[in-house]
Amino acid sequence: MHRAVVNRWWERRSLAFFLCPREDRVVRAPAGDLGGPRLYPDFTWADLMAFTQHHYRSDMRTLHAFTRWLLASKNPLT
Repeated sequence: MHRAVVNRWWERRSLAFFLCPREDRVVRAPAGDLGGPRLYPDFTWADLMAFTQHHYRSDMRTLHAFTRWLLASKNPLT
């Protein structure tokens, strides 16, 4: 989800970090603060598309909901 607030006091900058990568491409979060554990698991673009197209409409909580869904679907015993 992308939203921008544009006004005369602040310049607007945007950065595209991936645009329709291959479905099998792994997306990996950077290390946490001070080199701690990553906050989100690795996932593929296909995983994210399946989630947002079939299970959940994108909003401000998408990443957290996706993470819970992904971990539950990869580890059905938890």
